[in-house]
Amino acid sequence: MKNAIKALWHGIKAVFTVLVEWIATLFGMKDESKYSRILRRILGTAVAAIAVFWAVALIIRFGQYISWHLADRNTSSYIEYDAQQLSDNVYFHSSEYSYYGYLADSNEHKILDEITWIACPLEGDSLVCYSNGSQRGYFNIATGQTVVKPTYDHAWIFSNGLAAVEKNNRILFIDTKGNTVIDRNLAYRSYDDGYVFHQGHCAVRDSTGQYMGLIDTRGNWVVAPRYENITPVDSFWHIQSCNEEAILSFAMDTIMPFANTSYEFYDTLIVATLDDNTLEAYSLKGELVCRSMIRDIEKLMYETDEVIYHVDKDDNEYSDEYSYTPTKRIAVATCMSYEAAWGWYGLMTPDGRPLTPPAYRDIKAIGKDLYLCQLGYGISILLNSKGKRVE
Repeated sequence: MKNAIKALWHGIKAVFTVLVEWIATLFGMKDESKYSRILRRILGTAVAAIAVFWAVALIIRFGQYISWHLADRNTSSYIEYDAQQLSDNVYFHSSEYSYYGYLADSNEHKILDEITWIACPLEGDSLVCYSNGSQRGYFNIATGQTVVKPTYDHAWIFSNGLAAVEKNNRILFIDTKGNTVIDRNLAYRSYDDGYVFHQGHCAVRDSTGQYMGLIDTRGNWVVAPRYENITPVDSFWHIQSCNEEAILSFAMDTIMPFANTSYEFYDTLIVATLDDNTLEAYSLKGELVCRSMIRDIEKLMYETDEVIYHVDKDDNEYSDEYSYTPTKRIAVATCMSYEAAWGWYGLMTPDGRPLTPPAYRDIKAIGKDLYLCQLGYGISILLNSKGKRVE
């Protein structure tokens, strides 16, 4: 051991010697004059001091890491853990002061250590997905015992008796014993919304990773992979293909057929944005509730030719010598603007009737009955209060 340390020290000295000689050569300090010798000594001392400083800093940091790691592994009484009950006899203990959590039974006996997070399965499944900080595996929710060791970089919760795992950038599905039951060379994409079965169907990508479809628990395509995106939302499949979208229920009933429409989901409604930027509301069963919905109404203001002068607290007008700039009076235009689809506006009459379709990116009043309506790309047109174009 001593010989190894001695050899290491000689190696470090040799490296420093070469470094000092190189710097000395670079700055022209290779001659044997008294001045050059002094400079070389100063340079050598500075390099050695810097090296010692970094060595001490690394040793301290390494000691802190070891100390932290040992303290983190030790479930001492000074760390307070929150207990999450997973089953009748299994609890997950975690703390904001500790990187790792652990499983314990109702008698506080540890079952499984070094857990960074868990994800419980859907109702009816028994294996919990967990991570040890670098890889993911599964343990039994009733016993806390590991069933599938953490060997996967990515893994998802169990659903319908199956769980998706990622291996070599491909998605496989395993059963509760860890056996692979579906392997169709399915591509993995990190931005997809979870590989989970809903009523026997799961959204996955084909081997190219470009298109999505739905498979059943046997791995058969129920909906062929020809769509850009399929996302589970509440109890629906939201399917997107180019400019068209459709909605299926988890039971595979068509709620909204494919159309050049964009859908938004709310608690009791599905709001459709049509290709003309108008809105329609449907029930969760796909029944029309309301046409021509709007999101917002705004009064339009414009500057008049009337000049207003600022006054002081005694209602005395400020004179020009104080350089207070007068302003023009603001008035309300005849028409209002309304917003239908996000960022699309139209003109509305004073009594609330849409005067124009929501075809404009912005509407500004420039007079009582004159409006600057932006079509986009810096192009605008003028309309009057009857919605007619002013040439």
